[in-house]
Amino acid sequence: MKGKRILENLIIIILIVSYFCPLIGAEIEISTSIDRNVIGLNQTFTLTLDISGEKANDADDPQMPDVSEFAAYMGSSGTTQNIQIINGKMTVSRSISFTYMTTKIGKFTIPPAVLKFKDKEYRSKPIQIEIIKTQKPQQPQSRQPSTTPSTPEENLFLQVSVNKKRVYVNEPLILSYKIYTNVSVTQYGINTMPNTAGFWVEEFPIGNQPKTYEEIINGKKFLIAEIKRMALFPTDAGKKTIGPMQIECNVRVQTRRRSIFDSFFDDPFFGRSVRRTVNSKPVTIEVLPLPHEGKPPNFSGLVGKFNLLSSVDKEKVKTNEAITLNVKISGNGNIKMISEPQVELPPDFEKYSPKVTEKLNHVENGISGSKVYEYVLIPRFPGMQKIKPVVFSYFDFNSKSYEVLRTPEIAINVEKGSDEFMTVSSGLSKEEVKLLGKDIMAIQWGNPQFRKIGSYFYKRVYFALLLIFPIVVIVSSLGYRRHLDKLSENIAYARSRKANQIVMKRLHKAKNFLSEKTQKEFYAEIANSLMGFLGDKFNIPPAGIITDEVEGLMQSRGVDEQVIKPYLDCLQTCDYQRFAPSVAKTDEMKQFFDQARRAIVALEKVI
Repeated sequence: MKGKRILENLIIIILIVSYFCPLIGAEIEISTSIDRNVIGLNQTFTLTLDISGEKANDADDPQMPDVSEFAAYMGSSGTTQNIQIINGKMTVSRSISFTYMTTKIGKFTIPPAVLKFKDKEYRSKPIQIEIIKTQKPQQPQSRQPSTTPSTPEENLFLQVSVNKKRVYVNEPLILSYKIYTNVSVTQYGINTMPNTAGFWVEEFPIGNQPKTYEEIINGKKFLIAEIKRMALFPTDAGKKTIGPMQIECNVRVQTRRRSIFDSFFDDPFFGRSVRRTVNSKPVTIEVLPLPHEGKPPNFSGLVGKFNLLSSVDKEKVKTNEAITLNVKISGNGNIKMISEPQVELPPDFEKYSPKVTEKLNHVENGISGSKVYEYVLIPRFPGMQKIKPVVFSYFDFNSKSYEVLRTPEIAINVEKGSDEFMTVSSGLSKEEVKLLGKDIMAIQWGNPQFRKIGSYFYKRVYFALLLIFPIVVIVSSLGYRRHLDKLSENIAYARSRKANQIVMKRLHKAKNFLSEKTQKEFYAEIANSLMGFLGDKFNIPPAGIITDEVEGLMQSRGVDEQVIKPYLDCLQTCDYQRFAPSVAKTDEMKQFFDQARRAIVALEKVI
């Protein structure tokens, strides 16, 4: 007995230690990253050390790795600090940047940085770099702005991931597209959607402002954002290829060389934007056919995991009294493909077309939800009536077998109604069902309308209007037909006519973000409204418009300078509020909303 108590206490101690150990270890985290992994000889690179955690401010400076074998220390570009308080918990992060110049050719390893705190030692991961011989030595940097800034592919790329590459027909798989970047991306747009022929596609809601997080890959820090997520259901067997997706990004690059003002102009708000086109890789999926062995005769074709329920609102009724039968199918899979179940009723029951209610939930590993069929039933004769079980079958890809679900049999006690029973043929509407049991059905309700003897309707004014009305309809139809033809043939005309309607919807959406907590989303939606309105009016893709080119576009259309300047001021304010670490008040956001709307109205009047 004593030994058993000691063992129970030991287990409790182990559970407590295992619970609090992650919290203790989470006080400090340390990581290192570099701006690039392949560096030319006698060129500089930046090594950044990140310290984060609740106690990051209490820690001393770490011991930096010794890289004297292949690089010379050039100096430090300073320390930045960021403090966040989420749900009452404070998180502090510090970043220290060091500049080195390469001195030797070859492949080398940057050792871990070491930080000692509270008698514990924290280490970062080592980083592999390669120093190569360049054709030309690094030239002294000029003060003139660079005319051809570039963004290497390893600094901005689009990656596609799929949760599984071998599935059954109609088995869901999740496709995710993420942007990886360590440069400043101010705007992006999808040029080419992936080719998903042979799949039923269900989109996941992402929103205008996708969530971002940081990750270190091969020693380089990347900002990652998921821009598209889809659930795919293959419709037939065989090998299928999902084509690449292409996006176009506006990348903010530096246009100044190194100078004494670098600490000021290093802010990504300054500089100019360049367009970059990025493609993902194609994905090949192997789709297996569903097995023939064990396939039930009433197989629904669905693959996943489902539940089946049926119920009635009352089990004791009278003849000609309506009851409701609910059949609910829920689970994980392609909910939209669920067809109406076969409900076998007693021959004395009349059934009406069901009311269908569908609910979808986007979960991490696919689509879940439910589909409810609500039937109205009318029993015609008294007695104990029985609704036979509803049968539903599907294929469970986890167990690789077919499953058949059956609901219990439902017994309905039908008593004779107080009125005399009336046999009625099928096909009546619900309104006619209400009149069952009445001995006399009235010929007319309400007061009759009488017409004066000797009056002729063709001598009245409304008769002439009836003759003119078809002509008006024909002329209006011809005019509307010409308008539709012009919309379908002239894209620029169509976009210009719909520009006002679209921008008002965008502004209304931006108004929903009028809060300090959703400041970034508010200014992002205003920027989309301004750029989208210009794109529609000038027949240019919004992703292809750079802020620096807006003034030239307006001047080419003869727009007055008094209209151009407020519009540019709104765009610059949006860029600053989205990417600068400032916080706008709600009153300021309301004033800016009115300012942006006035700028759009002013531009509409002159275009």
